[in-house]
Amino acid sequence: MNALKDWLETRRTRLTWLDCDRYVWSVFAGAPERWYSDPGTMIGAIAQAHKLLRSDVLTVDLQGAFSRHLSSAGTAAEIVDALEGEEPRRDLSSAVDALAHQFAGSVDLVLDCPSPRRLFPPGAEADLDDLDDVASALLDVVRSLADRPLAGLQITCDTAPGPDEDEADSWSSLLSAARHYGWVTVIRLNALTDPEQLDPGWPGDLVLLPRLDAEAVPDDVRHGAGLPPAAWADSPDAVRTVDAAAKRGFRFGEIPGDASPEIVLDRIRALS
Repeated sequence: MNALKDWLETRRTRLTWLDCDRYVWSVFAGAPERWYSDPGTMIGAIAQAHKLLRSDVLTVDLQGAFSRHLSSAGTAAEIVDALEGEEPRRDLSSAVDALAHQFAGSVDLVLDCPSPRRLFPPGAEADLDDLDDVASALLDVVRSLADRPLAGLQITCDTAPGPDEDEADSWSSLLSAARHYGWVTVIRLNALTDPEQLDPGWPGDLVLLPRLDAEAVPDDVRHGAGLPPAAWADSPDAVRTVDAAAKRGFRFGEIPGDASPEIVLDRIRALS
């Protein structure tokens, strides 16, 4: 589809990117225990949901495929061991292949890669060497998918308000590999809540800001925003938030897993 490259090269005037993984898992699949390790169930539910949600981009969650193996990992060495597992790598490859087959030519597929710091337990100390070790293991996973029809690599960061120097440095090998493969590079900043914290020096072709509404973010080619969690509530303020997002060129947000299906459909219609 080349939606991302067309957007970056101003060959299209609108880009709608909805992170709908938790919503599809909950509403369309019935919250199954096996999700990332059961590509058949996942792709069936996503295919059903996509007819209604109509996002131009779908993400494939790298961390999700390894989640069971990462749950007890606390040190860099344990995280690296988990990322080397053959079974989750096989599940991830199967999911990418199935999505590529299901949506060939209709959406852009982006690999969602966690920032290395995101894989450490909350409050755990991780120095630059630890982050680099985990980044190298993530890079090995990314390389295993180099021949798949992916359009981009997204690095998801939970650090508030954004990455420090060590964390951003740990991304360099991942971003370099993505550029080598011809993929668009994307940074998602989950904890940024104040537009004054935006930094033009952050890496990545695109920056996703899931906590900011449309009026808080420049309406430019780089920044995706406008659909924070409050946009999916049943309230007049939510309607105004979505109406403002509909006027943006680059609309981005995550649909909460507990959002009302009727409200979600209303919001999708407003965006269209």
